[in-house]
Amino acid sequence: MIATFSRSAAPAALALSLAAVCWATFAVVARRGGRRWRFVLLAASLGAAGASALVFRGAEPAGVATAARLARLVPVPGTWALTDSGSIVPVGVPLDPQPNQEIPERFESRVIAVGNAESTANCHGWVFVEGRYWIPTESVDTILKENGYILVGHPEAGDLIVYRDHDGRPLHTGIIKAVGDDGFVLVESKWGQCGVFWHTPIDQAFGDEIEYWHAARDGHSLRLSRRPGPSGPPRPSGKAAG
Repeated sequence: MIATFSRSAAPAALALSLAAVCWATFAVVARRGGRRWRFVLLAASLGAAGASALVFRGAEPAGVATAARLARLVPVPGTWALTDSGSIVPVGVPLDPQPNQEIPERFESRVIAVGNAESTANCHGWVFVEGRYWIPTESVDTILKENGYILVGHPEAGDLIVYRDHDGRPLHTGIIKAVGDDGFVLVESKWGQCGVFWHTPIDQAFGDEIEYWHAARDGHSLRLSRRPGPSGPPRPSGKAAG
């Protein structure tokens, strides 16, 4: 796999350290005089502080929970999934399982837990391989295309919900459990290494770019293929998955 679920904190620490050094030096120069250097160091301090803020914003976007972070995966030897068109979808397990993750406190009164926290599957694996493995986010659009999904404006029970970031990358998937006459929609989804929850489309930690997808096929599960021994799946042909 291929997703990188956690970004390193080293750039943020470096930027903060630079900011701290600049501010400390500025304080010393300010006490001892030297007006020209005072302005230079002040500008450097502000620049370093701004850089550290940008680094942290990139590493932890505002409002995105731990559940929404990417995780580094390792492949499952001799096991893969297949789309209806035969393209290979890699399956994996987290390199660093953290099954005791909790959702942000602000969601505790807005969701209903229907499954315990564990590391067996992420949201995509819970939807497409019955919770047995993790599926990288890069494979979601291939699955949608090759399993006959069509984008719809109004979902029905059993349809798929997909959350995307501003670059169009699928961050999260779930299944529509119920739709009310008044437009109420109930979603069931697995939040990373947290539990499985019932929630409305907006009560989640994954963003507000929402799509609904319908398919005529029976369910969402992919066909799993296994080969004994350490060998991996055959190399995908021209339309490679993911």
